Amino acid sequence: MKINLDYLKHIINLDVDVESFKELLNSIGIEVDDVSDYKGSPVLEVEITPNRPDWLSHYGIAREIKAKKNELKISSPSFYSLESVTGNESFSINIENFGECGRYTGCIVRNIQVGESSQEVKDLLDSFGLRPINNIVDISNLVVMTLGQPIHIFDLDKLQGNEINIRRGKDGEKLTLLDEQEVKLSSEHLVIADRQNPVALAGVMGGLDSGVTLETKNIFIESAYFNPSLVRKTARSFGLSTDASYRFERGGDILVTRKALEYALNLIDGCCPDSLNITYINDYFPVSHTSQIVELDKEYTNIYSGIQIEEKVSARILENLGFQLEDKGKSWSVGVPSYRVDIYGKQDLVEEITRIYGYDKLESKIPFVSNLTRSKNTMRDIAGQIRNYLTALGYNEVINYSFHSLEENKITANDQQFIEIKNPLGLDFSVMRNSLVPGLLRNTELNLNNSIERVTLFEIGKVFSFENDGVVEKDVLGVSASGKHIKENWNNKKAEYFDLYIFKSYLIGLLNKFCRDFHYIESQHIHLEQGTSFTIIIDGKNAGYLGELNKESAKKQKLNQPVFLAELDLAIIIDNLKENRFRMWNKFPSSRRDFSFLIGKSVNYLNLESEIEKLKPETLENYSLVDKYEGKNIPNDKVSLSMSFSYRSKEKTLTNEEVNDIHNELIKRLVKELNLIQR
Repeated sequence: MKINLDYLKHIINLDVDVESFKELLNSIGIEVDDVSDYKGSPVLEVEITPNRPDWLSHYGIAREIKAKKNELKISSPSFYSLESVTGNESFSINIENFGECGRYTGCIVRNIQVGESSQEVKDLLDSFGLRPINNIVDISNLVVMTLGQPIHIFDLDKLQGNEINIRRGKDGEKLTLLDEQEVKLSSEHLVIADRQNPVALAGVMGGLDSGVTLETKNIFIESAYFNPSLVRKTARSFGLSTDASYRFERGGDILVTRKALEYALNLIDGCCPDSLNITYINDYFPVSHTSQIVELDKEYTNIYSGIQIEEKVSARILENLGFQLEDKGKSWSVGVPSYRVDIYGKQDLVEEITRIYGYDKLESKIPFVSNLTRSKNTMRDIAGQIRNYLTALGYNEVINYSFHSLEENKITANDQQFIEIKNPLGLDFSVMRNSLVPGLLRNTELNLNNSIERVTLFEIGKVFSFENDGVVEKDVLGVSASGKHIKENWNNKKAEYFDLYIFKSYLIGLLNKFCRDFHYIESQHIHLEQGTSFTIIIDGKNAGYLGELNKESAKKQKLNQPVFLAELDLAIIIDNLKENRFRMWNKFPSSRRDFSFLIGKSVNYLNLESEIEKLKPETLENYSLVDKYEGKNIPNDKVSLSMSFSYRSKEKTLTNEEVNDIHNELIKRLVKELNLIQR
């Protein structure tokens, strides 16, 4: 919108230069895009936000300035008095739907004189970016730029049937607009019609055939309120944007229609040599307007804004902005003016007070907030900790769609009932995912194809399945790794690649950090290589799996190198969270003992670990496998293992004899239980 500063000064006694005026507008939230000069008059192009249609007029801007500078005075416009006008002409206004046209004010003026506007009016309209037409049409444009209410003036003699109808268009109807564009109408469009034909697009543009020309003698003036969304839809359907539609589609002022018409009549009266001959007046207001009331606690302004604003200052600001205040002691009952379509609650009122009081007075401090409704989200917190842990280890988080193809769902399960999407975007997005693995494999393939040598990924997301005839969502962690674990460099001439043991060590580290109790057992999963597939058990529950992708699945995914995968149920991890408590370090020394033995190849290392856990003495602090050997001097059905055991007491320093006794007793029991051959 364009503001003519000299014209504005006729409305409010503002004595500032252009730069000061720009700063003033910026201080109340109105952004100035450009400043130009029109014949010595400064003209400012301002950006109006969609929620503030009340700024789309010079009086609207003046009202905002008055709120900021209380000492200024606004000159009220002159309105033509219609109190004594009765009108005896037979004419009717009909509204088909009151929800589409809430008010329609119209009058007939006969025996007017159409001609050119004065040079002053022409220059003023030019400065607004509007083209002068004739004195009557120019007055309608002057009204909208002054008061913000669009009006339209018809040539009465071109209307048929002594009636105006506000209705929907009919399929097949046509209308030639003032810009000479012919439009085809339908029931989607709101129109103004005479008895026979449409004569205007309501709230958008008038028709060419009923427009005012130099030959016009009698006019019908329209000032109305139309449904904003319907005006917007009508304008968009024809690719139109007019001064009228720009205002109506943002929400007009239903209480200003009569005042706008009276202002137009006053301007017409001033340019006609004879007194106005008004033969018809009808302010059709079928449903009365009820002002919105907002209760505002006087202390709430200071609490919400974080600064101290005096009550009288807050009251003055609201009243200058047009709000009606009723003092109720500790609060105000605030009546919202009809032109403030953006006000819904007390927070909006505080923002208005703060805006006018001055954003520069807001203090840079964190406000005190008490949120009693907030509850701790354990899933979110643990997911965040897992993200931090894995990213610190060099893993990258990925986010994939929650739906993919049926074939991808079959990668991890081929005997499930999958959840199909009713209206999928395509076959590749036809089912809800039952696993994070397909997405991780796609991501791995993409990275490897782009010559990424180390591809370590994780995703935290939901998977979906049917259980007990219902859909179940689970929060799952998926992890994958492929490629070089350690790249070659000046100190390492040969790269080290991910294998099952390296990958498993990362998962064990994560589980050790978050879970109190877990173990894993060898099992079989259809997409994992046999012998490298394990189920993870947490607190006796199946919490997920880890292993190496089998060759068949890798081939389908076009992967030609090993990929290691894991999926974990986050809900089970949360149910078994390890408490972080301080534990005093053990000041007593530890003692190490080694044990080498032959064990049958049929005995799984997990069984060995399980037996150690079952038999271990209280002083056994930790143990580890340090060597594995099979070959010369070792029977074909046996393998040689060497293990290290570390002992430490919490109460005293263990002597060598005590450590030997404890260690020998453990070894004796292991040899017996697992048929070990000690070396």
